[in-house]
Amino acid sequence: MEKEETADPLRKLIDHGNSFISRYYSHYEESAPILEGCGEPLVELLVRQAQLMSMATPDHDLIKRRLDDILSASYNKFYAYLYKDLPPCWRLLYTEAAILKFWVLVFEWARSRQPELIRKRVWDKMEWEDFELDTPARREEVHEINARFEKQPKGTPPRNMGSAVWHQLTQLSMRTEVGGVHVRRSREASSRVRERLQEWQRRNEQEDGQQGPEQQQQKREREEELLNDMVKTLDLALILAGGGGKHDEIHGYVALLEKAASLPSNDNSPDKISSKPSESETPRQDPSLGRTRTTSLTQPPTKRARLSLPPPTNPSSTIDGWLPLNASGELVGPVAISDEPPVNTQQQTPIITQKPPNWSSHPSFSPYEPFTPPVTSPIPRLPSPSLTTFQSHLSSPTPQPLILTSLVPSWPALAARPWSKPSYLLSRTFSGRRLIPVEIGRSYVDEGWSQKILPFSEFLSTYITSPSESKGYLAQHQLFAQLPQLRSDITIPDLCYTSPANRPDGTPELEEPMLNAWFGPPGTITPLHTDPYHNLLVQVVGRKYVRLYPPGAGVKRRGEEAGVDMGNTAAFDVGVLEGWDEATGEGGDEEEKEFKRLEYVDCILEPGETLYIPVGWWHYVRGLSVSFSVSFWWN
Repeated sequence: MEKEETADPLRKLIDHGNSFISRYYSHYEESAPILEGCGEPLVELLVRQAQLMSMATPDHDLIKRRLDDILSASYNKFYAYLYKDLPPCWRLLYTEAAILKFWVLVFEWARSRQPELIRKRVWDKMEWEDFELDTPARREEVHEINARFEKQPKGTPPRNMGSAVWHQLTQLSMRTEVGGVHVRRSREASSRVRERLQEWQRRNEQEDGQQGPEQQQQKREREEELLNDMVKTLDLALILAGGGGKHDEIHGYVALLEKAASLPSNDNSPDKISSKPSESETPRQDPSLGRTRTTSLTQPPTKRARLSLPPPTNPSSTIDGWLPLNASGELVGPVAISDEPPVNTQQQTPIITQKPPNWSSHPSFSPYEPFTPPVTSPIPRLPSPSLTTFQSHLSSPTPQPLILTSLVPSWPALAARPWSKPSYLLSRTFSGRRLIPVEIGRSYVDEGWSQKILPFSEFLSTYITSPSESKGYLAQHQLFAQLPQLRSDITIPDLCYTSPANRPDGTPELEEPMLNAWFGPPGTITPLHTDPYHNLLVQVVGRKYVRLYPPGAGVKRRGEEAGVDMGNTAAFDVGVLEGWDEATGEGGDEEEKEFKRLEYVDCILEPGETLYIPVGWWHYVRGLSVSFSVSFWWN
């Protein structure tokens, strides 16, 4: 029988971590064929850390150092290849090491917040490790397991060996190798181990009771540091390694962590676990271990109140109104209890209904525009066309840019779940802890341009809500694959499922539209460039100026720079040529004069409007105010 799901988010997180570690070899078997490409030493080092974590009292500092070594070795390989050519084993190895490190940090964090949970974990593991092996049947079983183990390459479970048996074998091997502790503990030795555990428990409880205000403050700061490290570890796996094919798994861990973090430290809930057997427990015989164990006779906690609205099975689906969802599609946030009786239930249980926050009272981003370019050749505007009409437009020999004024009127991001409110965005990014890649500088062709990975809250406070001499731009990032909480605030326009007639040679076909986020302060610039796909650019927050030149306009391209092909970017800076920005290099010449005579179309894109950019068209984009846009590439 499976363990009943607990209502305590922190305990659920710990249980999930224990389950992950205990079943690591089933998890590892799925990844083993891919990881072989990383070489046996690194893979063995990874597996060894999982073995160490399964012990009752592992050395977390040592395990973290070893996992950091694996992360560093994997990340160094990212620079040895173009990202598209990077062997998948290195992304997966990085992700596997990051997930193991996450669980190490979870156990440290939980030890500070609710020590009794970790003491219970240690107690249970020491009980399990103390089982007797002195019966003939048990000795024969261990002998058979060892014989099978010796026939396998080191660190590889036999294919016909169950994960539980393999885990038991590695436990026996670890206890033999670490500390010189013999596997067959006598009853007297087991008693000494139990006494040491009880003494360790008493000492920790005494330390908890002696903490003054200064120690409590240090404890809170340490918990916050660990929480940030946990989020950072998983986000780097998503951003740097692309998630290693484990996006859903990582999203689930973040959702569990966010729930656990929402509770106060040292929660005094009535169903708190005791760190030692209580008087309400009675012994029973565990036939699988050949020893006596204990079973709790305490009453299970009261079942949670039924939700009047079931969580959606697809976290990316949209719902009328505002329902805060985590990455697992579960409801989170404040709730109100209804007085109406439940339907089709055997006992009276209050129904929980979701109470949507009133975001309208929260401050919005400033609409201030330090500079607004004139629109001299306006792009045609029209309401949302039908699929047939838009398909006909795409099928023309030279489809033109269009502004669609009512393509996304029902997006929650525009009203019910407003991206224009900093407080809302912080609520969807784990209070701003989630990491994002940020471009530092006015434009990616300027000298001194760089990139950083920052917490979302730091990005907001440094570059968006406060004046800053430098520019920070979240540009062309697949944010919604990393943060499904925001993905549920938008929908893919139906126009992205039309079939354009034109596609550049060699451009791969996209199975689904590619979504990118663009978020920055006034004055952020994407220089004149072309894209290999048709594009729908949706403006959600603020305003942008966009200028477009047709494919045959004769725009001069940049060449290769520092080993990077910059052929899709123009050799001219529109802002400098128009006098909107200061020149960053030498200018003039007849080529620039000729460029200024080229015909173009332009527009200012308002919130809720969509700009269709045909494939091959050169486009220059300038943020006029704080601006948040979403682009959809398709072909």
